Amino acid sequence: MILSTTNKNLLISENPQDGKLTNSFADLYPLSILIAEDNIVNQKLIERILHKLGYQTDTVSDGIQVLKSFVKKEYNVILMDVRMPEMDGFEATHTIRQMEITQPYIIAMTANTMSGDKTECIQKGMNDYVSKPFSAAAIMNSLKNGYTYITQKKYNSD
Repeated sequence: MILSTTNKNLLISENPQDGKLTNSFADLYPLSILIAEDNIVNQKLIERILHKLGYQTDTVSDGIQVLKSFVKKEYNVILMDVRMPEMDGFEATHTIRQMEITQPYIIAMTANTMSGDKTECIQKGMNDYVSKPFSAAAIMNSLKNGYTYITQKKYNSD
């Protein structure tokens, strides 16, 4: 099945080659996830994928709301849109990296797919990168990487 919208920046595919979207995924990779995305259609699509994987998520639409969210709850993973109003994903990431909190795994979500875009995201403090249009498999792979990152940090700090 292919999910698509009139928004050319997002296309999500579900097929056997991408991996199954099942609730057991969240059992294998338990994470607290914040979605930072300003486009309502993109929000709904990423929420749908994550809910099918078994996650309960919180969603905000700009970087200022991301920072306010950390006052209320600790997140392991942030799916961070790079371009948002008020405060973009780069500035929000920079601010988070300065905070004295358990650092989350930040996955850049962007329609920017030039060869240097992934490098820029990593250099600006993000841990991973998923380009739009993206597949469910790409999201699942990034979440697996995030889980490994979070568990290794906990193991190394004990």
